[in-house]
Parts: sequence; structure tokens; C-alpha cells
Amino acid sequence: MNDYYYFSRDTGWGDTLWHLTNALMYCEQNNKGMLIDMRGHWASKGDSNLFTEYFHHIDTDIEVIINEEYIDQLKKDAEKHSDSRLVIKNPLKSKEESKKFYDTFDRISVHGTIAKEIDEIREKYFAANYIVGVHARTSNGEVLPPRTGNSNRFQGERNAIQTIFDIYKEKIDQVLFDAPRAFLKACDNYKFFVATDSKQFVDLFEKEYGNTIVTERYFAPPGCGTGHEKGEQSTEIQIQMEEKYGRINIAKEALVDFYLLQYTNFLFKNFSRFNEFCLYKGIPNFHINFQEKCY
Repeated sequence: MNDYYYFSRDTGWGDTLWHLTNALMYCEQNNKGMLIDMRGHWASKGDSNLFTEYFHHIDTDIEVIINEEYIDQLKKDAEKHSDSRLVIKNPLKSKEESKKFYDTFDRISVHGTIAKEIDEIREKYFAANYIVGVHARTSNGEVLPPRTGNSNRFQGERNAIQTIFDIYKEKIDQVLFDAPRAFLKACDNYKFFVATDSKQFVDLFEKEYGNTIVTERYFAPPGCGTGHEKGEQSTEIQIQMEEKYGRINIAKEALVDFYLLQYTNFLFKNFSRFNEFCLYKGIPNFHINFQEKCY
């Protein structure tokens, strides 16, 4: 019987942490040591395993190995991570599944410097305010699903940022301000926390609403991807600019947004595992139904 489980994945933070959480559950259930290898991940650099740049500790009784030399000695015979080993494939299936999944994820402690920045932003901007989270992933150049029936989706059309913003605006106005029982009509202590990969989306949002919290972060130029994926318009100069800014800095900034979204009280979102963790966390911040899928 193999005693180790090899985890390596090169995807965005939401998907990476979703799979890492499942891997941790699988290893604990089967008493396997876990080899966590971030070499080759977009948030790593060169031949170093930079897991400890982003995370401090995993609270578990199993053995967790992040040393590159030990990983290389053990990974050949280790069981490789795969979808067939997912313990919870749909954490939103029930409250019990959501809680089990999020409690496991919560034992993966983010690095102290990142946690400190999260706490400072919450204290300075979130405290004593009703926080409406807005997660808009836009600049990867996603193609929306085909239009079906009366669905507000577009047949293979790549959306301009203005179009994406308009979809969010329609939902936000309808839910928060225009509906007969819209609960922000008489509220003056609310703020929007906007987590997005597009500076243009931020500019449009701030112009329309104000009361907006946006973390200081790197924004790739339009059409140049998100930091972990290259866009169609990425040039050598743009790539060099990104490298100069630092992939590690970009990854840390994304983690700050990732965790801050989980402290919002209401969520407007598109389809991304980056924001699904808010739903897994659930109460006391908001019930699973307190979210609007904007596209």
C-alpha cells in the first residue's frame, strides 16, 4: 500500500484550494501523508516550492511534506491526485457537506503577512458596515455559454467589460435598490467590496456607485489575462511588466481578495470557484441563497 499522496495543480486559487481541500480530506480518511508540490504552479517561480510563501500551516494529524528534495524522493511511488479521489464533489449539495468542506479548508492557514493585511482591511473598511461583495472575473476572455430560451447569455460572444458591468448593474439595482422590498434603500452604512481582474470594471463601478472598497493590486492591461493566464493581447513588453511587478505579489493580492470575499454579507458573482468558498462558509455572514449569479 502506498503511504503518500502527491498533490500538484496549476490553476487559479479557487480551483487549487478546492482540490487541495479535497486532497486533505482524502488523505485524512486514508491515513496517507501528503506531498504538496507547487512547482509549476502559476504562483510559484523557478524550481522552488513556494507553498510557504502563501500558507503558514495545515492543522492535521497526517504528515505534510513540502520540501522539494523529499517530494522528489517520494512522488514516483505516491498516489497522484485525481478527480476520482474527490471526497466531496459538490459541497453545495447540503449544509452538512458545505460545513464539512469549509471546516477542512479552514484548517489550511494562510500566511501571517497575508492574514495581517486581511485583518487590517476588515478593521479599516469592513467594520460597522454592511458589505456587499462583487466578484467579477472578466479579463481571461471567457466565452459565455450559448443562449438558451430567455436566458441572458450570449451565443459564443466575447463580452466587452462594459457589457459585463451592465449585467452586474442590472442585477445590483434590481436586488438592492429598485425592488419594493430592496433592503439598501434606507441603509446608509453599506459599502461594496469589488474583487475583479479588470481595472476598467473597477472604474465603471466606482463611477456608478461610490462607497466602494478595492484592494491595491496589479491589473493586467485589457486582453492580457489575469496573472495566471495569458490573454490574446499579451505582448512581450506586457509580460515583462508583469514579471517585474512579481508573480508572487500578484498571487498574494489575489489571495487577499479571495479571503475578503468570505467576510461579505451579500454576494454578486459570476461562475468561479474563487467565490464559491463564500457559499460554503454560509452563516453567519449570509445564507447560501444570499447571492446573485450575474452571468
